[in-house]
Amino acid sequence: MKRPRHFILGVVRKGDDHLRVTRAERYVVQGGTKETHDQAAEFVAEIDREYVKDPPQTEGERRMVVREAARKTGLLKPEPKSHPPGR
Repeated sequence: MKRPRHFILGVVRKGDDHLRVTRAERYVVQGGTKETHDQAAEFVAEIDREYVKDPPQTEGERRMVVREAARKTGLLKPEPKSHPPGR
């Protein structure tokens, strides 16, 4: 069975007058300030690594890959640990 191919396009809307583009084999990230562009490029690269390592087969798996990439790159804060009621 042939592995599904993917290509990711990241566009950062918050930006300045400087054109920033990061290209790789399976993704392109464009736009942003230095900080936001670097964050987006790291985020997209993390998604790409996971897709290559173990391609998600379902929409739920794809969402999980994106959530984990956001956590790893600091774009999504870790969920607070819940404590049992009464503590």
